[in-house]
Amino acid sequence: MWPNPRRDPGRHPRIVRPYVLTRGRTHAPGPVLPLETGVRAVTTIEMLPMDSAPESRRIVELCQPSLSLAELAARLMLPVGVVRVLVADLVEAAILAADDPHSAEVATDLRLLERLLDGIRAL
Repeated sequence: MWPNPRRDPGRHPRIVRPYVLTRGRTHAPGPVLPLETGVRAVTTIEMLPMDSAPESRRIVELCQPSLSLAELAARLMLPVGVVRVLVADLVEAAILAADDPHSAEVATDLRLLERLLDGIRAL
């Protein structure tokens, strides 16, 4: 569902359709990233190529220190499938790193668990 600018004046509807952002691709290169995958920036926005898409710049900005794929999609107001493709491209270019959500280190990350509880309480 696209945002309603009348109800939320801080958000504007996208002019570009999501499939344009992925150049028509519906699958990311490499393995499918689960929703709970932690995504973190390996580089800064200043180190991105000047011709980088605005969405790529925003993703890198949001992933400092890290966000889950689901959180990233929500903040970008884009479908998860589109964000998966964009993130996979940035991981392949060594701009982002995707953490395995099933590793023991991630499963015991106290900050992640606290954010999860805060999100559940907000529901």
